[in-house]
Amino acid sequence: MNSTVTRPVAVGIAVLAAAVGCGSGGDTGPDLAAAPTGVGWQDYQGISLPHTDQGPKTVGQGAATGFEHSPRGAGLAALTHTIRLSVAPDSQWAQVVNAELVPGPARDDWAINRVQLSITGPATAEYAPKLLGYKITEYRDERTIVDVYTEYSDRSRAVNHTTVSWYGGDWRLQLPETDATDRPVDPIDELPPDIVTLEAPQ
Repeated sequence: MNSTVTRPVAVGIAVLAAAVGCGSGGDTGPDLAAAPTGVGWQDYQGISLPHTDQGPKTVGQGAATGFEHSPRGAGLAALTHTIRLSVAPDSQWAQVVNAELVPGPARDDWAINRVQLSITGPATAEYAPKLLGYKITEYRDERTIVDVYTEYSDRSRAVNHTTVSWYGGDWRLQLPETDATDRPVDPIDELPPDIVTLEAPQ
């Protein structure tokens, strides 16, 4: 008898809890597709990079820092750090590494490999990527996954899968470990329709 009475009561409580949960929240989380505001462009090593209200706030010796602790700040940091790390000249790459990357073995390994290269001038038109935008695929306050989309002079396009972490009061690029098996870059034929578009004016 007791079991017959308590079961519908329990079900009723569960339904009520679900209804309250659906009706009271209204908080769908941060808008991952919100576009940056106050967008301007500055050249770095032959590539136009965005400077917005959400960052970077400071640029010095090739390093860009000061990104808003938000999805927009994370997206901007991901594409900014990715490009600057790729094309920083010999006189600036160490500052870029120290200011824009999360410390750890992956950063140390990258620095060791970079010493063996030499970049003294801007990227040539053949290799300079043009930013198209980004898409946040996973956002957390401390760690965010961002796909960065670029186009090259031959009209080919690629997506760079990046991760940024909130470290020392700023978004920094988290390089993949040397034994990581995921591909960091993939060629693409078409852009997803829901990217945050960031293209420098011609």
